[in-house]
Amino acid sequence: MKTTRLLAVPALAAASLLALTGCIQLPPMGGGTTTETEAPDTGDDGASTGDLAGTSWTGDFDGQVSGVAFTLNEDGTVDFDDWAGDQFDSPGDVWSLNGDTLDMTITQISVDEAQTETFDVSLSGTAADGSMSLSGQGTDGNTYELSATQD
Repeated sequence: MKTTRLLAVPALAAASLLALTGCIQLPPMGGGTTTETEAPDTGDDGASTGDLAGTSWTGDFDGQVSGVAFTLNEDGTVDFDDWAGDQFDSPGDVWSLNGDTLDMTITQISVDEAQTETFDVSLSGTAADGSMSLSGQGTDGNTYELSATQD
Protein backbone atom coordinates (compact mmCIF):
# COMPACT_ATOMS: atom_id res chain seq x y z
CA MET A 1 0.00 0.00 0.00
CA LYS A 2 2.86 2.36 0.76
CA THR A 3 4.49 1.59 -2.59
CA THR A 4 1.30 2.51 -4.44
CA ARG A 5 1.04 5.75 -2.53
CA LEU A 6 4.70 6.59 -3.25
CA LEU A 7 4.13 6.06 -6.99
CA ALA A 8 0.77 7.84 -7.05
CA VAL A 9 2.08 11.18 -5.72
CA PRO A 10 4.76 11.67 -8.44
CA ALA A 11 2.36 10.42 -11.14
CA LEU A 12 -0.29 12.91 -9.98
CA ALA A 13 2.30 15.72 -9.94
CA ALA A 14 3.46 14.82 -13.46
CA ALA A 15 -0.12 14.78 -14.77
CA SER A 16 -0.76 18.20 -13.21
CA LEU A 17 2.42 19.60 -14.78
CA LEU A 18 1.42 18.26 -18.20
CA ALA A 19 -2.02 19.83 -17.90
CA LEU A 20 -0.51 23.22 -16.98
CA THR A 21 2.03 23.25 -19.82
CA GLY A 22 -0.82 22.97 -22.30
CA CYS A 23 -2.07 26.34 -21.02
CA ILE A 24 1.27 28.12 -21.49
CA GLN A 25 1.98 29.53 -24.96
CA LEU A 26 5.59 29.09 -25.92
CA PRO A 27 7.20 30.78 -28.93
CA PRO A 28 7.33 28.66 -32.09
CA MET A 29 10.32 26.39 -32.38
CA GLY A 30 12.47 25.89 -35.43
CA GLY A 31 13.41 29.55 -36.08
CA GLY A 32 9.88 30.72 -36.82
CA THR A 33 9.23 34.41 -36.54
CA THR A 34 6.23 36.29 -35.39
CA THR A 35 5.12 39.63 -36.77
CA GLU A 36 3.17 42.32 -35.05
CA THR A 37 1.07 44.87 -36.84
CA GLU A 38 1.46 48.30 -35.30
CA ALA A 39 -0.34 51.48 -36.27
CA PRO A 40 1.95 54.25 -37.54
CA ASP A 41 3.11 56.81 -34.99
CA THR A 42 0.92 59.81 -35.58
CA GLY A 43 1.93 61.94 -32.64
CA ASP A 44 -0.52 63.81 -30.46
CA ASP A 45 -1.94 65.93 -33.28
CA GLY A 46 -3.11 63.07 -35.47
CA ALA A 47 -0.68 63.95 -38.26
CA SER A 48 1.75 61.43 -39.64
CA THR A 49 4.31 61.91 -42.37
CA GLY A 50 1.93 60.17 -44.76
CA ASP A 51 -0.82 62.62 -43.80
CA LEU A 52 1.33 65.66 -44.68
CA ALA A 53 3.04 64.23 -47.78
CA GLY A 54 1.68 65.85 -50.92
CA THR A 55 -0.11 68.65 -49.08
CA SER A 56 -0.04 72.27 -50.25
CA TRP A 57 0.21 75.27 -47.93
CA THR A 58 -0.04 79.06 -48.13
CA GLY A 59 1.40 81.36 -45.52
CA ASP A 60 3.70 84.08 -44.35
CA PHE A 61 7.48 83.98 -43.76
CA ASP A 62 8.53 86.17 -40.85
CA GLY A 63 6.13 88.96 -41.81
CA GLN A 64 8.47 89.80 -44.71
CA VAL A 65 7.26 87.46 -47.45
CA SER A 66 3.49 86.99 -47.61
CA GLY A 67 1.60 84.66 -49.89
CA VAL A 68 4.29 81.99 -49.69
CA ALA A 69 2.91 78.85 -51.35
CA PHE A 70 4.62 75.49 -51.01
CA THR A 71 4.10 71.74 -51.22
CA LEU A 72 5.47 69.10 -48.84
CA ASN A 73 6.48 66.39 -51.32
CA GLU A 74 6.33 62.67 -50.55
CA ASP A 75 10.12 62.37 -51.03
CA GLY A 76 10.74 64.77 -48.13
CA THR A 77 11.53 67.81 -50.28
CA VAL A 78 9.69 71.14 -50.35
CA ASP A 79 8.72 72.95 -53.56
CA PHE A 80 7.89 76.65 -53.30
CA ASP A 81 5.33 77.58 -55.97
CA ASP A 82 5.38 81.20 -54.83
CA TRP A 83 8.10 83.01 -52.88
CA ALA A 84 7.84 86.77 -53.25
CA GLY A 85 6.28 86.31 -56.67
CA ASP A 86 8.80 83.75 -57.94
CA GLN A 87 8.85 79.98 -58.11
CA PHE A 88 11.59 78.68 -55.82
CA ASP A 89 12.90 75.13 -55.93
CA SER A 90 16.08 74.00 -54.22
CA PRO A 91 16.97 70.35 -53.55
CA GLY A 92 18.13 71.46 -50.10
CA ASP A 93 14.59 72.45 -49.10
CA VAL A 94 13.46 69.47 -47.01
CA TRP A 95 10.89 68.52 -44.37
CA SER A 96 10.35 65.69 -41.90
CA LEU A 97 7.88 64.82 -39.17
CA ASN A 98 8.90 63.21 -35.90
CA GLY A 99 5.89 62.58 -33.69
CA ASP A 100 4.06 65.89 -33.72
CA THR A 101 7.14 67.99 -34.54
CA LEU A 102 7.51 69.22 -38.11
CA ASP A 103 11.05 70.18 -39.15
CA MET A 104 11.67 72.17 -42.32
CA THR A 105 14.85 73.56 -43.86
CA ILE A 106 14.65 76.36 -46.42
CA THR A 107 17.86 77.08 -48.29
CA GLN A 108 19.20 79.91 -50.43
CA ILE A 109 16.92 82.67 -49.15
CA SER A 110 18.07 85.84 -50.85
CA VAL A 111 19.05 88.87 -48.80
CA ASP A 112 19.08 91.26 -51.76
CA GLU A 113 17.39 91.60 -55.14
CA ALA A 114 20.56 90.57 -56.98
CA GLN A 115 20.64 87.34 -54.93
CA THR A 116 24.35 87.80 -54.26
CA GLU A 117 23.92 86.97 -50.58
CA THR A 118 21.80 84.08 -49.29
CA PHE A 119 21.15 82.25 -46.04
CA ASP A 120 19.41 79.06 -44.89
CA VAL A 121 16.80 78.60 -42.16
CA SER A 122 16.00 75.53 -40.06
CA LEU A 123 12.46 75.70 -38.67
CA SER A 124 10.60 73.47 -36.25
CA GLY A 125 7.08 73.41 -34.86
CA THR A 126 3.68 71.79 -35.23
CA ALA A 127 1.27 71.15 -38.08
CA ALA A 128 -2.21 70.22 -36.91
CA ASP A 129 -5.78 70.80 -37.99
CA GLY A 130 -4.75 72.42 -41.29
CA SER A 131 -2.34 74.99 -39.89
CA MET A 132 1.36 75.11 -39.05
CA SER A 133 3.48 77.35 -36.93
CA LEU A 134 7.25 76.96 -37.25
CA SER A 135 10.16 78.96 -35.88
CA GLY A 136 13.90 78.63 -36.01
CA GLN A 137 17.34 80.01 -36.60
CA GLY A 138 18.88 81.21 -39.84
CA THR A 139 22.52 80.80 -40.81
CA ASP A 140 22.61 84.61 -40.67
CA GLY A 141 22.04 84.43 -36.88
CA ASN A 142 18.47 85.76 -36.95
CA THR A 143 15.30 84.05 -35.73
CA TYR A 144 12.49 83.42 -38.25
CA GLU A 145 8.88 82.25 -38.23
CA LEU A 146 6.72 80.53 -40.83
CA SER A 147 2.97 80.27 -40.38
CA ALA A 148 0.76 78.63 -42.99
CA THR A 149 -2.62 77.07 -43.59
CA GLN A 150 -3.30 74.01 -45.68
CA ASP A 151 -4.93 74.66 -49.05
